[in-house]
Amino acid sequence: MTQPYILAFVGENANGILRWFTEKILAGFEKHGLHHNLIDLMAPGWQVRLNESLTVRPEFCFSIQGMGMDMRLDNGDNLWTRLNIPFVSCLADNPYHAPRLHAAEGPGMYLLYGAEDSFQTYTGFLKGRAYATMAVNGYPENPVADRTPWCQREHDIVFVKTGVDPKALRATWDELPGMVRDILLDCTALVLTGVDEAVVAVCAKVFSDRQIYWGERPEMFFSICSKVDFYVRAFRAERMVTALMRHKALIVGDWSHLDQSRARARFHGPIAAIELEALYAETRILANTLPTLRFGMHERILAGLFAKAAVLSDTTPFLQQTLQNCPSFLTVDIDNLDQDTFTDQVDQVLTSCLADPATPERVRSSYAVAREIFSFDNVIQQVLDHVALDKYRKTLSWWTSPAP
Repeated sequence: MTQPYILAFVGENANGILRWFTEKILAGFEKHGLHHNLIDLMAPGWQVRLNESLTVRPEFCFSIQGMGMDMRLDNGDNLWTRLNIPFVSCLADNPYHAPRLHAAEGPGMYLLYGAEDSFQTYTGFLKGRAYATMAVNGYPENPVADRTPWCQREHDIVFVKTGVDPKALRATWDELPGMVRDILLDCTALVLTGVDEAVVAVCAKVFSDRQIYWGERPEMFFSICSKVDFYVRAFRAERMVTALMRHKALIVGDWSHLDQSRARARFHGPIAAIELEALYAETRILANTLPTLRFGMHERILAGLFAKAAVLSDTTPFLQQTLQNCPSFLTVDIDNLDQDTFTDQVDQVLTSCLADPATPERVRSSYAVAREIFSFDNVIQQVLDHVALDKYRKTLSWWTSPAP
């Protein structure tokens, strides 16, 4: 590998979405004359590849979700800090799910959070010690978005999400100590009112109301936040699938826990992330449920807009403001209606969208707006801006950070 190059890392993910997204970003760096060496931390012999790569110094390191960022030497020092190589990571998942992926600290560590919910957890609750900022939202162009006109697409409605049984999740809580179970129930009930606060803030309120202070031992608090998050996203996703089952929809993922005997929808097992662009480009309406985000943009919404499909989703005030000029972003109230009323609302929105002759133009208009606001070039540039920021940091030799 010749200079200048980027040393990048990827790890395990259910359908390969992190590798797909990482490779899209690395392709963007190529336009800036930066080649790359991508190391899969789940592949046998990755340590050998790492050692071989480091015989030539990389310009910087990059990953999504903090993969490879906190590599430690035998004495506990961070490898990249010791080598004086900056490391930039874009993070989408909330730190309470896997705090160790957000544990890197020291000069040259740059955490770019895709949602304020996660940034709030890192700064206010994890009290991270690395540089952190909000990342710009961006999404890669869909290369086959124009292959099939909207009216001629194969699928009326598509929903892609891992199927998780919320009842099975809830059943596992019965094995927990009563105090933990009661806190989980209180937190979940509050989040499912659709309150416009991050999960971490809702859970903190419940702990405060119960006069519980975790001090410097946040393990129980983070575990509560994570369990609440997973339950709420599973609950909302099942509500959407239940509503879509009455339609000529394609539902992708393992939803075997649901009774599909009377469903009009067609079910398909999980598919690899690399296949999603083609699927979405054959979709008229891409359905979505939010993974408890209140102050961020879920990539499935952007994937739909960039595929020139309409998008049906639950929403937040943040999304309403951000996508106010995207007329094909269709919203439903997933929290404050009973299942039958919610299903009726979904029916009405879907039927109206599919029958409206103005929908194709609305889809094109929304794509143009999304392409301007969420240009993938902005993501690439922000990473490069932080590499430049690190070069500036290295000129500040007169300043020494005070010891903690």
